[in-house]
Amino acid sequence: MPGKLLVVDDDDTTRKVVSLFLRREGYEVISVSNGIEAVERLSIESFDLVLSDFAMPGMDGLNLTRHIHSVAPQTLIIVMSGHVSMNREDVMNVGGVDFIRKPIVLTELLAKIELAFATGVPQNGSRSTHTEGRQFIG
Repeated sequence: MPGKLLVVDDDDTTRKVVSLFLRREGYEVISVSNGIEAVERLSIESFDLVLSDFAMPGMDGLNLTRHIHSVAPQTLIIVMSGHVSMNREDVMNVGGVDFIRKPIVLTELLAKIELAFATGVPQNGSRSTHTEGRQFIG
């Protein structure tokens, strides 16, 4: 059963493409361009899952994850990042359930979201290197 998602990314193209893709998959999607806007949005409505970029002006994805985890611990959080130093453990240590590296493979993102809804736990570290037919974003 699809849920209500908040997509947080300061890159317009990534935010719009990911949001459109997830809407086509049946999710209700709201999107904002930074962590501050996300905090404001979360103060007036709840979301089943937040998909947040790591590097954003004002509030990065880890600080946003900490905030969400403290005020809405039932909300699942997946952080996206192209930073090589970021990893799943960083995200999980602040209350997130998973991490996805940019550029994003939309089918992998969908799998992580579905797994988060099914289990509330991160996907194990296996990652296919086969890229034919995949859509990369970011």
